[in-house]
Amino acid sequence: MRVASGLRNLALGVATGSFLLAGAAFAQSGRLAGVNTKLVHEVNSQNAQPGQTIEATLQGSIKADGVDFPRGTELIGKVDRVTASQNGSASKMSIEFTTAKLKDGKQVPVKVLVLGAFPANESTEASYWNEDVGPAPKTVSSREKIDQEPGTLGKIAMTSSALGHASATFTNKDGDIKLMAGTYLQVGIRPANASGTMNSGA
Repeated sequence: MRVASGLRNLALGVATGSFLLAGAAFAQSGRLAGVNTKLVHEVNSQNAQPGQTIEATLQGSIKADGVDFPRGTELIGKVDRVTASQNGSASKMSIEFTTAKLKDGKQVPVKVLVLGAFPANESTEASYWNEDVGPAPKTVSSREKIDQEPGTLGKIAMTSSALGHASATFTNKDGDIKLMAGTYLQVGIRPANASGTMNSGA
């Protein structure tokens, strides 16, 4: 799935993917369940370190391979790799979510794929989130690939692949990568031990 730089084009691309996958039995092929999340803390390539904890909170409830992930579930992961910008040079940062902490405290190992990343802007949240982005697709292919071009997050681009271990890799050709607290991440999730051919990242 190639994602256009415009928010509305991006939303149409995700919606098309959702339509094609609607009704599919993702439990039989390692598909992921889609949901919207928000980043809890800022992550900046200028000072981030490999292994640094990252967290995002589910904005809706989903069920994947028999496991319920209610609204408010915390996704916990880490900064996998990071290269800071030096005097305006390129930067790169990969993140990986590996654990879902449910409301009852239970922790479930998960595979998470970032489908799209959108800026945190509370003043435009109502029209921007509901009209331009819309809900996450119900299911996501076990071989999904995402290419979000610069534009949605300023100069920051994002790529991800369900066949890789990283949840997403962000790049900026001429500066650092700053993901503010409240940044929206549209993701696909499944238990790490679910059926399918994807690498769990463990």
